[in-house]
Amino acid sequence: MNIFFRISILFLVALPTEIQAQGTWSIEKANTWSAHGGWLTGCNFIPSTAVNQLEMWQELTFDTTTLNKELGYAEKIGLTIMRVFLHHVAWQEDPNGFVGRMRQYLAISNRHHIKTMFVFFDDCWNDLYAPGTQPALIPSVHNSQWLKDPGSRIDDVPALMDTLEMYVKEVLTKFKDDERVAIWDLYNEPGHFGHKEKSWPLLKNVVRWAREINPCQPITIGVWNQSFDKFNQYQIANSDIISFHNYRDTVSLIAAIDSLKRFGRPVICTEYMKRPNGSLFSTHLPIFKREHVGAINWGLVAGKSQTNFPQGNKGGEPEPSLWYHDIFRQDGSPFNSKETDLIKELNKPVGTDGAYIIYARNHGVSYSLIHNRVTIDSFKLKNRRRQQITILPAQYPVNFSLKLHTKEVNQPYQYPSPSKLLVVSDIEGEFSAFVKLMTACKVMDSGYSWTFGPGHLVICGDLFDRGNDVTAYLWLLYRLEKQAQKAGGYVHVILGNHDIMNLSGDYRYVDCKYFTVARTLQIPYKELYAANTELGRWLRSKNIVEKIGDILFMHAGISQEVNSKKMSLEAINNLCRPFYDQPRQAIPDSLQIFFGPQSPFWYRGYFTGNIPESQIDETLALYGCRQVVVGHTIVDNIQKLYKGRVVGVDVNHHQGNHQALLIENGQYFRLNDLGERETL
Repeated sequence: MNIFFRISILFLVALPTEIQAQGTWSIEKANTWSAHGGWLTGCNFIPSTAVNQLEMWQELTFDTTTLNKELGYAEKIGLTIMRVFLHHVAWQEDPNGFVGRMRQYLAISNRHHIKTMFVFFDDCWNDLYAPGTQPALIPSVHNSQWLKDPGSRIDDVPALMDTLEMYVKEVLTKFKDDERVAIWDLYNEPGHFGHKEKSWPLLKNVVRWAREINPCQPITIGVWNQSFDKFNQYQIANSDIISFHNYRDTVSLIAAIDSLKRFGRPVICTEYMKRPNGSLFSTHLPIFKREHVGAINWGLVAGKSQTNFPQGNKGGEPEPSLWYHDIFRQDGSPFNSKETDLIKELNKPVGTDGAYIIYARNHGVSYSLIHNRVTIDSFKLKNRRRQQITILPAQYPVNFSLKLHTKEVNQPYQYPSPSKLLVVSDIEGEFSAFVKLMTACKVMDSGYSWTFGPGHLVICGDLFDRGNDVTAYLWLLYRLEKQAQKAGGYVHVILGNHDIMNLSGDYRYVDCKYFTVARTLQIPYKELYAANTELGRWLRSKNIVEKIGDILFMHAGISQEVNSKKMSLEAINNLCRPFYDQPRQAIPDSLQIFFGPQSPFWYRGYFTGNIPESQIDETLALYGCRQVVVGHTIVDNIQKLYKGRVVGVDVNHHQGNHQALLIENGQYFRLNDLGERETL
């Protein structure tokens, strides 16, 4: 509800890191919850016939007809969650009836396949409230009768805290195992509207009350004000999932998302979309989907709350030509049909993905999603070599088939120098871009067959996450790997940070498509790449650093901290491999350096310009190399750094910049997806 909030990357990065571990939900549990639920999109919802929360929830004005109709509007454009404010007075006046109406609401929303995030308390808008008939709206005034809960009344009536405790605990107890409730939002914008420090007792109490009941659903308290440092730290520390408000531009939004994802938990924006401020569905919703951040805008249907009118109106102004919030008019017609078309498009079913092959005892089972229909094929392990798998890329017209490998063995870490070698990185599931680049570079033909002869192809990490065809990309590399070996060539797949994250349960960058796939297949996302799967076995056979000839290849780089370990390449790969799929806390202290910010798949030091050349020289001497080739950090064009000691190959494939590095007979070239060659 706050129009001024602009979350800053600086203020969140400055938060102490120990707050990440204080919530009762583990990061793995939070990410599992996110994977099961898929991408959440929805609205802050009050029916158009209610002027405030009491009018929504009191018996005489509880309007099931409007609830059903308007949640139907939401269902038609694919929305999956509503954030709904409660009010303690409605409960206090009629506890049993209030709980019964909550059940009625959930039954209606469930019929429309919509989950609910209930909000208990709120520091925004009007401070005076009473049960019964609610004041009439003030024409044209934004949220003219919206109510705080409990507001300043708790300052004047300290005993109200006991009532609020009974209220919260009873509601949580009644619904703590209800799958229709997705999240509990304990307190909206604590400290707002001048309450500031007065909000602390209730904020701390509601967290304690919720933890005592221990609902199966996550709890959250959204951060909303950059200057509220102590509130922000406490709210993040005590949230199972991270939520925030942002009504600003895309620069602010991306900064907020990047900073909040550093806490390793699912992230949901529980308030956004203010058209006059440039917070739009067209600009913001694609970002939310790409980053797998839940998106809950303010307002579904323009009605008595009048949030389609701007804040600051005095009363009687005409309807604005550009609505402030809200999506639909009361008759179900959209304010802007282009907006609803976009929302519907972004929420459409996933379509096609797979195959995922899972082994159990003497059988393998192949699961695929083909045009939104699940297909399952079972086969005996003794027939594995003859099993043919067909892959249908979601966004590419040509399918391909492959035979399963006989077995997976850990890849060597050192190779002789080939006469020609092509390097790419950070494809992240952009299958069609990879195919176009590889065919232009004559690595394969249009039928996905290897044409690079004895050449080597090196993938410097980040197979997973943002693209729409991760699975097809993995299978294509799997197919090319065997074809290359038959031709005397080689495909080197080196793991990056996104790959390790997917194996170990950190899903902060996974595109929501894959959670939807997992939910549709009824298989937890992590199990799609577990050690008993074909792709899981294949990924676990890969290295994090390799030496080809006298060049060192990895995803990110070698930090001074890794230099100081003086570990061989063989030791790095073999010691780290058993922990690819383990959470950080399970990794031995001796290996923590290889999984944190200074690791070979996270380090960014080469691109800060602040490291001494002696550090790179130490790496080259340690491993008997003359050069290091890395991805991970985006560069405008593939380029040499540090007098040629380092080559950066991560260009932004998501933005259409498709390049590969070719090393042929000692010469270096930059190739693009048109087949054009430029000397490096």
